[in-house]
Amino acid sequence: MDFTASLLVQKPRTLEVPVYQADGSRNGAASLPKAFTAPMREDLVRRAFVHLATHRLQPKGASKISGHKHSVESWGPGFGMARISRIRGRGTPKYGSGGMVPSAVGGRPTHPPVPEKRIHKALNKKELRSALLSALAFTTSNEKVRERGHRVPADTPLPIVVDDAVEDVGKTREAKAFLTRLGLGEELERCGVVKTRPGKGKMRGRRYKRRRGPLLVVSKKCALAKAAESIEGVDVVEARNLSVLDLAPGGHPGRLAIFTKSALNVLGERLE
Repeated sequence: MDFTASLLVQKPRTLEVPVYQADGSRNGAASLPKAFTAPMREDLVRRAFVHLATHRLQPKGASKISGHKHSVESWGPGFGMARISRIRGRGTPKYGSGGMVPSAVGGRPTHPPVPEKRIHKALNKKELRSALLSALAFTTSNEKVRERGHRVPADTPLPIVVDDAVEDVGKTREAKAFLTRLGLGEELERCGVVKTRPGKGKMRGRRYKRRRGPLLVVSKKCALAKAAESIEGVDVVEARNLSVLDLAPGGHPGRLAIFTKSALNVLGERLE
């Protein structure tokens, strides 16, 4: 028995949650796939997140001719001056100044980054799969979801499962109204507060700090993805593309997840 199979065998219980309609009312119940019953391993989820996050990094490096744009030579001993390479070209303002050495103004970088560096980390397929199962299990824990900061009504079973008709919601105001009917109005208000980052990060492309809110997992490309993209903190992902990066932003599992019934079927086929 492999490691992933052992995770599912340890907790053979089944979970049933109510199904919500587009108007916010409950209608029937749905059984969650066995993937949601895996043990909750925060260390495993965090490790997978760190490895997957490196796949978004872009190789970078200094130019091969950086700091090498001058003709230089060393004057050698006997002048009472340092023997570093000096710029040639008598009669020009830069003549005699240091060049092509790290200690000189405009010289080459000392230890520049190189694009050949391997920055993408690899992770075993079984371990990555087990981390995804564990991240899904965290979405069923009210304690872990609230511990992450989400505002969820106390009487709402997690994860939230909705009818497939919700995927046809095509307007932002309708999507926001639907989330409010589910009791997530306070959660949307929490995500709507955007804070300004202190320090020099404001100058480096990360001026604002935003919060992650509900994750909508759908079965296919649908109108809801377009409608919800303008709601602060809300993300929409297809079940076939669901990743640890979506379920545990920042490496912290327990994100508030909303699944459609068809998305559960897709996940069951994918992870069984």
